[in-house]
Amino acid sequence: MLATYFPKPLNPWMGTWALAQAQALARHGLQIEVVSFTAWVPRLLARTRGAKAYALCPAVHQWGALQVHYPRWLVYPVAPMRQLAERNPGPFLKLGWLNAGPWLERFVRRFRPDVIFAHHTAVNGFLAHRLRRRLGLPYVVTDHDFGEIASCERWPARRSLFETVVGGAAAMVAVSRRMENLMKRLFPAARTCTVHNGTDPVPADLLGVPRPQDIDGREVLFSCGAFYHRKGFPFLIDAFARVASRYPNAVLRIAGDGAERPLIEAAIARHRLQGRVQLLGMRPHREVLQEMVWADAFVLLGWDEPFATVFLEALSAGKPIVFASDGGIADVAEDGVHGLAVPPKDLEAAVAALDRILTDAAARLRMGEAARRLFETRLTWEQNAARMAELFAAAAREGGR
Repeated sequence: MLATYFPKPLNPWMGTWALAQAQALARHGLQIEVVSFTAWVPRLLARTRGAKAYALCPAVHQWGALQVHYPRWLVYPVAPMRQLAERNPGPFLKLGWLNAGPWLERFVRRFRPDVIFAHHTAVNGFLAHRLRRRLGLPYVVTDHDFGEIASCERWPARRSLFETVVGGAAAMVAVSRRMENLMKRLFPAARTCTVHNGTDPVPADLLGVPRPQDIDGREVLFSCGAFYHRKGFPFLIDAFARVASRYPNAVLRIAGDGAERPLIEAAIARHRLQGRVQLLGMRPHREVLQEMVWADAFVLLGWDEPFATVFLEALSAGKPIVFASDGGIADVAEDGVHGLAVPPKDLEAAVAALDRILTDAAARLRMGEAARRLFETRLTWEQNAARMAELFAAAAREGGR
């Protein structure tokens, strides 16, 4: 498994879904080794928390029973390199291969896998394609972002790299039907399918933990995510501001951090919602799950959301979700059954959804129970692992293309 977006010992919040999927594949009986290439950052230059997570990352780390390798390479997922790589990823990835390819080839020859599983075409799919050319190994790629695929329409060099990877893949997996349709439209020869992400059940010991005193007896809306534009947190605060006066007992709690924090803080100040909108900062995954349990509903109104596992965590906690209708979660979550769908960036619709979710406690309970059933029947990592194992077995039988 090649996954650059993967937790690191000093950044355990990064790519928690990738770790959970790898652990589920291991539980399913697959022998799996994870390689997560990590940008080389000199220790003396590591000043920020993010830089230290790279600079101080060990070569190997044990996540429970799963061993993960973190070899260094000269590819950096930061501006301005990220913007340049979006247009033309080839030169950056070729440099990465020159730097780290020999290590990866030696590792693969030693481990002797049947299949390479790569997350993201424009990074690990490229590496998997190189391994296939050199060693004849079949590979399967999963993509996780609409924008990474859609940008192929704007940038010919990016599209060319995608065509190369797609042409050699045994399967191109999308996490939502919208993503698969986009991939198929841009690359008609791609062997595509949709396999939804999963999540693990909320730990049972969290279910009985009482709310803290400051939110006990209140209506609690919870949201979380990285603070960047597509997540729409200022938009969510604008919508909450329109209903806050009608529900003086309601609070909106948001876990996360990122570049748009000043915009979010400005929206809170503009609407005079200090104390009503509570920014919790970055939280360990277990604490995020506890917030899910304490909440009355989970709300994330960001647009172009591929198939965020945070929605699945809310479903597993038995909470109704409020979500943008253009996201991958709309593949499985039905409006009025498991939560409320809102057209993307539609403020009036968002206000109406928050008003409905806050005013009708019986509906919240009914949708929450349906949400839990949906999770249990369709959206666990065990179910995802079973489907992925079928794809890996088919790829191994065919030996790639």
